[in-house]
Amino acid sequence: MKKLLAAALLLASCSGSDDPERKAGGNSAAPAVQDREQSERSGTPSALGTLTGLYEGGGREPRHQMCVVKGQGGEQRFGLIVWGGSQHSCSGSGTVARTGDRLRLAMAGDSACTIEASISGKTITLPATVPQGCAYYCGQRAALGGAELTQQATTEQAAMRAKDLVGEPLCAGEGG
Repeated sequence: MKKLLAAALLLASCSGSDDPERKAGGNSAAPAVQDREQSERSGTPSALGTLTGLYEGGGREPRHQMCVVKGQGGEQRFGLIVWGGSQHSCSGSGTVARTGDRLRLAMAGDSACTIEASISGKTITLPATVPQGCAYYCGQRAALGGAELTQQATTEQAAMRAKDLVGEPLCAGEGG
């Protein structure tokens, strides 16, 4: 009888779980495994493989946009527009360089503005606080800090769909 009781307790402890997702019938695979499996099914990489392409973000229209293309000298070039209130925006272009999960966006213009952004999956997040010189590139009711942009496509052709204030391609003249 004791052996039967011990076997029943062992069996019960192996099949039970305190994990609420598991109790609800959810998948217990680790999030990274789930992301990889999802990306394999959809054919879309779960991580940012190439910088080239079109990025979009923001919850309302017009959406934040960024394009990344190969420049004439072989460096990566970007164009960026981030929308704020009352149709005010921040916009600029320059060079972009990647080191692991970090991006260095250096504006080419009259005011020094280099932004150290982070990459998570296919999303680029600008820091909450950007250098003071970056305000030069923004209208009164717009700010670059905290903007998130997610890669939508990975071709230079798609990158050209990102538009500036007047509807022209953000990366026109940036490509090589």
